[in-house]
Amino acid sequence: MVSQEFKASVADKNLLRTRIMLKDSFVVDPTLAQFDEMLSYASGHLPDLFTQFDGEYLENDISKWNRDVMNEELVRLVTNFSKTRIDHLKKVVSKVLETEAAKIRKKRTEQSTRPLSSSRSASPSINRGVSPQAKEARQKALRVLQNEGGIIQDIMVEVSSRRTWKATNVDDMERAAREILKAAKVYKDNRQEARHGYNE
Repeated sequence: MVSQEFKASVADKNLLRTRIMLKDSFVVDPTLAQFDEMLSYASGHLPDLFTQFDGEYLENDISKWNRDVMNEELVRLVTNFSKTRIDHLKKVVSKVLETEAAKIRKKRTEQSTRPLSSSRSASPSINRGVSPQAKEARQKALRVLQNEGGIIQDIMVEVSSRRTWKATNVDDMERAAREILKAAKVYKDNRQEARHGYNE
């Protein structure tokens, strides 16, 4: 579950990007399996990953937990990546995205009990002319677009709340923008391949 993009972020010791990708995994996989695996990997390579809890208010009234509370806590996690916030956010996400998590668990169970059917279901897409390489390239490009777009968005939220820019903010946004442009080109190139040589 640990992507190459995440491993590269950890290898570069890019704390902001690593924290943002960890934050995003809460929503991508509300079962928290992906988050736990990513966190285990990152914490083993980045000794400065965690910060001290800032002591700001945490909503502990379960009846008030909704998407607004969850999204607010997700944003705060990026700037205060503390174990206290992580533990609290796990509870909030598990409650707010309970339905989504159940669907993912059910899908995983079905896939694990039908190993042969998954391989058979993959062949028709190839027979219809979809290039596996092009499909994989597009999916990877979309993940990069999502991750890097989220980084820019979170930086802007951080800047707005702090009302000042750090030099690293500009550098991180420039790097994210470059990655977005490259990913967009990869996606378009492989869409062109699909149109000219394959049918999606």
